[in-house]
This record gives sequence, C-alpha cells and structure tokens, in this order.
Amino acid sequence: MLGQFEKDDILLLQNEISNLLYLVEKASEKGMKIILNPSPFENILKNISLCNLYCIVLNETEAMQWTGSEDPYDFLIWAQKEYPQLQVLLTFGKKGSVFLKDGEIYRQPAYKVSAIDTTAAGDTFTGYFVAGLYSELEMTEILKRSAAAAAITVSRKGAASSIPTCEEVEQQIVSMQMNDIDGQKEQEE
Repeated sequence: MLGQFEKDDILLLQNEISNLLYLVEKASEKGMKIILNPSPFENILKNISLCNLYCIVLNETEAMQWTGSEDPYDFLIWAQKEYPQLQVLLTFGKKGSVFLKDGEIYRQPAYKVSAIDTTAAGDTFTGYFVAGLYSELEMTEILKRSAAAAAITVSRKGAASSIPTCEEVEQQIVSMQMNDIDGQKEQEE
C-alpha cells in the first residue's frame, strides 16, 4: 500500500480514511514523517501511538476531546510531557494557531476578513502548513502563509474552488491585517 514511499516522505492522514491505524503503523515502519489530523475525532484515535507521528494537527475542540479537558492548551502540556518529540499544531479559527516543537511555542494570529464560507478553511490551512514543512520554510513563515491562505479561503464561496494559489497568497498577504490575539492564554514553558 505504501510501496512507492520512502524514509522521510511526508504522509498526511485524516480520520476520514480507511485503515488509519494500519497506515500509521506501516508508514512508521518505513520511517515516514506522519502528520495526523484527527478529524472527525473518535476515541479510537487514542489507540494510535503518538510516538509514531511527526506532527499532529488538531483544532481546539479535538484537543479537548483527546484529553477530556475543557482547556485545549492542556493537550499541548500533555503532549510535551508524554511525547516530547511530537510537533503539535493547534488551531483556533479566527483566534489563530499555536505550534509546539521541542518545547518552543510559536503563535500565529488569524487574518481579519469577512467570512463568507468556512468550509475549506481547515484543509487549506493544513495543506499550506504541510507544503511549508516540505519546502523546509521557517516555522513563522509557514504559519503566516497558512493563516493567510485560510483567510482568503473563508472570504470566498465554495470548497476546492475557494482555495487560493500560492501567488494569490503572496500578493495579498502584504495588505492583510491580523486579528488581535491578546486574549489567548499564555503558555508556561
């Protein structure tokens, strides 16, 4: 099933595909960089060994469902303690995102736009995030581009047709304004 893949190839998985646990196991055996988006969340996902993952991308609701906590930041604390090698991208919609790697936290505010259709926002953000990882960009640049792409997406109707090209993101990012994230909880390192 993964015969064409090699060590360090990136495999992005979401919980809407068949044989997810099997794919994680086989990709891990090959040494692939597995990125998991546990959406839609189900408790069976807790059977995945997170030490096999390179990164987990989840929204605040999924983070709370995973830990059983009412605070999505508890997932970051738990992941840092239990799986210190795991990178975590936690998204908060119009409140931005937080990325955790090696104990360091990166914050990215969302961009201000008039939302028309949020259908493809999360997938767009994730797609630009993974593309940035693949291109080995700096994390601050990856998060900035991902947030801008998602903002452009929600300002349009539709799903796939609303996703901007890289050129559109580059052209519009210079004029976009960020939302204020002062209300976001500060995380202790």
